[in-house]
Amino acid sequence: MAGHRIASIDALRGLAALCVLVQHGVQPIVGNPGTAPSVSAWLTGVTVNRFDLGRYGVILFFLISGYVVPFSLRGGHALRRFVVTRAARLYPAFWLSVAAMVLTAGSATTGAQVAANLTMAPSLLGQPPLSGVYWSLFVELVFYALCAALFAAGLLRRAGAVFALGLFCVALPLAGVWLRRCGIDVPIAYLGAHLSFLFAGTLMRIAAEYPDRATKGYVIVLTLAALSIMPILARQPDHAFTRSTPAGVLLAATAAATTFAVLHRSSVAMPAPLLRVGATSYSVYLFHIPVARVVARLVPPDGVAGAILYLGLTLSGTFAAAALVYARIEQPTIAWSKRRWPRRALELAVAP
Repeated sequence: MAGHRIASIDALRGLAALCVLVQHGVQPIVGNPGTAPSVSAWLTGVTVNRFDLGRYGVILFFLISGYVVPFSLRGGHALRRFVVTRAARLYPAFWLSVAAMVLTAGSATTGAQVAANLTMAPSLLGQPPLSGVYWSLFVELVFYALCAALFAAGLLRRAGAVFALGLFCVALPLAGVWLRRCGIDVPIAYLGAHLSFLFAGTLMRIAAEYPDRATKGYVIVLTLAALSIMPILARQPDHAFTRSTPAGVLLAATAAATTFAVLHRSSVAMPAPLLRVGATSYSVYLFHIPVARVVARLVPPDGVAGAILYLGLTLSGTFAAAALVYARIEQPTIAWSKRRWPRRALELAVAP
């Protein structure tokens, strides 16, 4: 641990960000007419079809958030502090990324779309997200709201309550699948499938802080339930859940859960570059798409040399942009929130 950062968690954040970055980074190469069909097929297989690399990264992020974020809800003025610190942590860099997406868009965006995206919940306002990664941020917002509700009810550290809510999240999309099979055309609540991994992460943290056999059982059952619905949802005909195959998304989700279970409390020294990426992972996640857009226009991924140069510049450009945003925006707003809510306010922990 460095300061209040946990090295293993930062390393997992870095790994998650790299996986999402690579999957999205190779898409212009796959879609380029100059790329050999065999190369396109191979890249698609290893990043989407046979193994959903982006989904692997996102589920790692969900497990990390579930493990870390709810446990900042403690001490005096917990709910108010939680809202302020989360907003200060997420929105300033996010708003800058919205501006970057608008500036690098290939087509015009409407004022309504931009305004809706600034809330981080554009779907609630009937507008599409400007970036392909924004959907996961809305999932996180819903999770925060549910955690606040559990905390207010005194249930956030009750393993049975978290387990029950996690199973309900698994059941939501399954209910939609069942109704469709009964001939009733309803939308499927894919949100529940994503939330189940966040609550699995929370249960892992409860099991770590208050170990008992029942809580460990809850972790295993909820994780297996969340994994089991992956291929079921991937088979739905509307393709709103994943671009991967049922096998590809199941393998990625299983690998992510296994990676987190094995490494999240590891004391093994983590590579320094991975830790640096982990520290700036939020900005890597937000800004890799606009960076890739700019690089693709300047250096089209034509042929092997062009593709390698494009990918190298996308990676280096993303890391540079993320480091700058982290230093100029993320760190100052985090420091402000810590001054607003000093650490002594956290001394009184909420009983489990």
